Order: sequence, then C-alpha cells, then structure tokens
Amino acid sequence: MIGRASYNPMNGRLTATPIVSFSYDDAKTQKGGSNHWSSTENNRNNGRNVNFNNGNTNNNNKYNSNVVRPVAAFQDCVPDYFIRSVWDAFFDCLKGKMRSEGAVEYMVIADDDIPALAYELWTGIYKPGTSTCFLVSYPKWREVFAAGFRDRIVHHWVCLRLNPLFEHRFIHQGNVSFNCRKGFGTDMAVLHLAEGMRKVSNNYRKPAWIFKGDLVGFFMSIDKELLWYLLSRFMTRWKFRSEKFGWQPYQIYDMPDMYWDILMRTTKVIVMHHPERDCILNSAAHLWEEHMEPNKSLFTSPTGEPIGNLTTQLFANFLMSFFVMLVQWLYRHQNYCMAQFVDDFAIACDDLRFLVDSIPKLEQFLARLKLKLHKDKRYLQPVSHGVLFVGTYIKPGRKYLSNRTLSRMKEHCKGFAKMLEGECDPLQLLRIEQTLNSYLGFCLRRRTYGYRKEWLDEMGEGFWKRFYVKGHYESVHLKDKYKPIFNSYEYLFNETSQSGDYQAA
Repeated sequence: MIGRASYNPMNGRLTATPIVSFSYDDAKTQKGGSNHWSSTENNRNNGRNVNFNNGNTNNNNKYNSNVVRPVAAFQDCVPDYFIRSVWDAFFDCLKGKMRSEGAVEYMVIADDDIPALAYELWTGIYKPGTSTCFLVSYPKWREVFAAGFRDRIVHHWVCLRLNPLFEHRFIHQGNVSFNCRKGFGTDMAVLHLAEGMRKVSNNYRKPAWIFKGDLVGFFMSIDKELLWYLLSRFMTRWKFRSEKFGWQPYQIYDMPDMYWDILMRTTKVIVMHHPERDCILNSAAHLWEEHMEPNKSLFTSPTGEPIGNLTTQLFANFLMSFFVMLVQWLYRHQNYCMAQFVDDFAIACDDLRFLVDSIPKLEQFLARLKLKLHKDKRYLQPVSHGVLFVGTYIKPGRKYLSNRTLSRMKEHCKGFAKMLEGECDPLQLLRIEQTLNSYLGFCLRRRTYGYRKEWLDEMGEGFWKRFYVKGHYESVHLKDKYKPIFNSYEYLFNETSQSGDYQAA
C-alpha cells in the first residue's frame, strides 16, 4: 500500500509508508497535489535527510569519500570467501547493465558497500530497500517493480546458487520449461512444440489434437506462503544431499554448512518482501485507476510477486514445475508432448477423449497452487490447424510470426527512419541497433524475409549511412565510426559528468 512519504534510513530517500487501504487520491495529493509523485534528492550524489521536528533538511554526501564506513570491521567479521561471493554477484549483475544509472551510481561506492552488504547477509540483518514502480503499456498494461541495484546484487547472489538446483530439476523433467534458462527461450519453445506436434501426429499423417491454456493474473496470483513452503522443502532436501553425499550446487569456494542457512534465510526475505509498501511511483497515479484491474496490481491484490525481479521469474518457473510434474504423471501412458513458457503451456496428444477429460484435473491441481486457468484463453484444435504459441503461429512444416509483432516492428522501423533523418548521438544509434536486432531475432526461422527486406530498405539514406545489414537481412550492425566506446569506467563517468548528472570519480 502507498501512504505518506517518510524517510527511509536504508537509502536516504523519501519513500512511501503503508496505510490501511490504498487510495489513488492519497497518491495524487503527494508533492503538492501533482498527478504523480516520487521521491527526490538534491542530486544523485547527495541524499536528503529530513528532521521532522523542525522540517530542516541536510545532505549526507552519501557517495563521497568523507563518509566513514567500518569496512575493516566487516572484513574481520565475515570470511573472505563470502565477501568474494558477493563480489561475484556484483559483477554478474553488471553484465549488460554497466551503462545504467543505478550501476554507475553504485560502482562509485562498491568498494565500501560490498563488504557491508556481505556483513548484512552473513548476520541476517539484510532488508530490501526501496523499489521503483511504473506501468508499461505494451503489449498490455502491466505493473513493474524495479529493485534498487543493491537489492539486485542480492537477487543475483541467490540465483547463482539456486539456478543449478532448478536446472537439475528441469533437466529431469525433460526440458519442457523454456523461460529464464540459458540456451532456451521463445525460439526453442516454438521448435520444441513444433517437433512434438510432428512426432505425436506421425508427421501429420494421423489425427492428433493440441490444447493450449493460459493462467489468470499469474504473477499476481502467486501465494508467498505457498511459494516459500515449496522452496524451503526443495532447499532442505538439497541440503541433506549435500551433507550426506558431499554435493555442492555452486562450486566456487569451499562453503560451510552455514551456507545453506544464509541461502534459505535470504531467499525467504526476498519471497516475503512487499515492495509496494516501500516504493517510488514513476508513472502517473491516475494510470493505475484507469488501466489496472484490482487483481493486476500488488497495491490492490492480497497476494502476488513483483514483476521485474530476476528472482520472481525463476521462482515462478519453479512453481510451474509442479504443474509439469502432474502433466507428466497423467500422460505417462500417452503419446504426447508439452511445452511451457511462464504461464503459457501447450499439450499435444493423439487421444482426444483423454485430452479433454484431463483438463478438469489440471484445473483442480492448479487450484491447489492458488492458480486459475483462464476460461477465455483456451485453444483445442487438431494439430494440422496449427497453434499460436509465444508469438508464433506453428503450422505443419512452417512457422509465421504473429501479426502483432510484425506490426510493432513496422512501427519501430518507421519511427527510427524519421529519427535518423536528423542528428543522433551514439547511444541513440546503439539503441536502434539493439531494438532492430531484437525484432530480427524473432523473425529468423519464420517466413518473414519479404517483410524485413521491405521495411529495412525503406528506412532511407540516414539508416544506410550509419548501419549495414548482414546475411539475408538477418541482423543490423552499426558502422565502426559511429560506435560508442565503453571500454573503461572512466569513459562512463566522463560521459555522465558532461551531462551534469554525475562527477567523474
């Protein structure tokens, strides 16, 4: 819930405190009656402390070298290997994010704060900080919570240790889960389902049917207590295997028995955290009232995990693995195939009667997981008719990209062509390259050559002056003389200092 703004000692920001019930009017009246509110600081190098007795404010210079931090004391209390493990999580968190504002801010204080963060995890006093909440409108309205960079380091520390355990589980289930896994993804999910449909129907020479289902408000329906119960049992069993057989899930340093206690304690903190009680709104508050249903927002839903955290994606996949177990048990004597991606799943089988009779059983089990099958998003047809799965129409012997994705790509191409008619800085050019390659990646192995050739050819002289295309319109690349250089931390700090956001360290 969002309430009055108050001082958060974890990060020196004015953030929200819980109130009994959520009211959009309360959010609208923050900061002098503006239509949305967020915490502010004098600048990114100074937090603002407020004396509520007299209303005076002062800066704590949180990022300069004048602040005294007992780093040596932390290193004396926490083993070196544990501090190194947090450093590993920090570097893993930096991958692909070094140009983000949060990463640049944190790199300035990393030498001082990483030992302090390791101390908090080691002693069990770690508490998540303030999150940033905003809405995205494409492909539909969703509420996203972005954790602070410090909290994301903790998320990576947990995921680096739980991922091998989850992977072991997914491999033994036949690799039918495709989201948030290295080497998997939407393309692999489509290929797996297409191959399964072909095998079940004996290369489309005998009748077979496919059922596709979707879950209602999946992330908002996840029950925190149930999720933690299943995770705790899962980790306890692996702890027993480790103690009995000497198996370590993350071979990087010699971890003592206390490793499991820290992992379980930190995981519980993340699962049970309510980011909506301490967050900054970066979207206008009236958008929640206009576009978000009560069961689609953490502010108005009694359960749910925040969309946007790395741990949420992995824990959701773990929760769905129990549903996969049920499907495999029910269909153990059937000729079938299955693919699951987040809350979307598809089951192909050559026995129509058995497939129809199993749907109520699937619904009953999902109810035990506090989840619900969407009544209006069910698809049951012969495999020869094809199916739309994760944005791709799968037909016998061919695959097409969905019309929605094609329309979005065409819209982006037209917008970028207009942008490239004028001057663009290197960061804008890099964004154009990444966006186009993302869409071209969706297009590969689909019948889209004519579309991508036509749209890229029409982007104009400004595009071909700065970019070149590889292969049969398979990828777009920025020419060397227009590429930004990100080879050192100094470049990042110099670039940001020129814009007045930061000062070079």
